[in-house]
Amino acid sequence: MTDSEIVSFLVQNIGEFTDDAAPDFPRNIQLGLKSGHLVVRRLEGGFAVVARNCGVSYRPPHAELVFLYTDPAARGQGIASTLVQQIKQDSEIGGPIKLLCCGETRRRFFERHGFTTTGVEDDPYEMWCSLACCRGTYHCSAELSEN
Repeated sequence: MTDSEIVSFLVQNIGEFTDDAAPDFPRNIQLGLKSGHLVVRRLEGGFAVVARNCGVSYRPPHAELVFLYTDPAARGQGIASTLVQQIKQDSEIGGPIKLLCCGETRRRFFERHGFTTTGVEDDPYEMWCSLACCRGTYHCSAELSEN
């Protein structure tokens, strides 16, 4: 899929990702891709969209996994796992990496890939993977979210 095909797909299927899409969602995605703030990683049967340099005053600079999608016909083949591993090791994306996920199945999936939940164990789950975890030097911790 090209960037424009991914934007079209996300616009058409945003309900699968969130119940609360902003009206300017398509424009924001397009601008993020054009500016390089959003990075797309693709595999046959799936893609991931990652926001880079998301630092705010109360958190260190980090990346955020915004979308992770696997085509239903390709599920169970390790595509999402491979995309997560590629993102964690991608020096262009950097780390640490934050994400929000809904549901126990998704939470367990990301835990298997080194992400840990932070704060309250509530759905949606805020999860982090530290830079050291992304580079494989030690297991992730929730220390980044406690600042």
